[in-house]
Amino acid sequence: MANSSDIKKIALETIALESDSIKNLSKVIDDNFVKIVETLYKSEGKVILTGIGKSAIICMKISATLNSTGTKSTFLHLGDAFHGDLGIIDKNDIIICLSKSGESEEIKKLRNYLELSKNTLIGISCNNNSLLKNISDMFILTEIEKEACHNNLAPTSSSSCHLAIGDSIAMSLQYIKGFTPDNFSSFHPSGNLGKKLNLKAGDLIDKNRNPNVTLESKIDEIINEISSKMYGATAVISNKKIVGIITDGDS
Repeated sequence: MANSSDIKKIALETIALESDSIKNLSKVIDDNFVKIVETLYKSEGKVILTGIGKSAIICMKISATLNSTGTKSTFLHLGDAFHGDLGIIDKNDIIICLSKSGESEEIKKLRNYLELSKNTLIGISCNNNSLLKNISDMFILTEIEKEACHNNLAPTSSSSCHLAIGDSIAMSLQYIKGFTPDNFSSFHPSGNLGKKLNLKAGDLIDKNRNPNVTLESKIDEIINEISSKMYGATAVISNKKIVGIITDGDS
């Protein structure tokens, strides 16, 4: 079993390899990238993210990010596509296909489909001489030196690069669409983010649990009111108006 020093070394090497691969992507943020973003912005259809294996998982995340930032998108598993799921694609949709090698059997089938459907295809791959590049209308090369996997096999650096490119596209679209925090909150009402953007004081009030005492209330009554209503405080009412507040620290 590896010792703690070995584990730390491997972890740091992984982070370094992946971060260096992402930094190298700066060279693909060029006029071609701008054209891709502008094409997606002008599209009247939705964005279809497709891939297989680890690429499929990255596609799901990119599609979710697009949806939450103002660009309609859906994920289509490239393997399932040719067993009936192609029906999700409309004529105005743009397809983004992610593949490390760009040479899978499914991509060959995708080529045959596109010859009939005429949908625009944006390919993203680590292979500049791939079938995916040849059939794509627009293409982004995510070139990597090596995977972080010590066998140079498991998609790690390549997956990180594909995710980064997807986020770059999504954030660029978000900006040119003028997508605001209010827009984001309407798509994301739940969870911690939803609370930060949507939660109001009125949402925190239980209207059936309103601690209140009068000016004539005794100390034991005040303590009981604070304890039973569990707000840590109680309002003091006189002539139907709040004239003060008593907290559990006061009592």
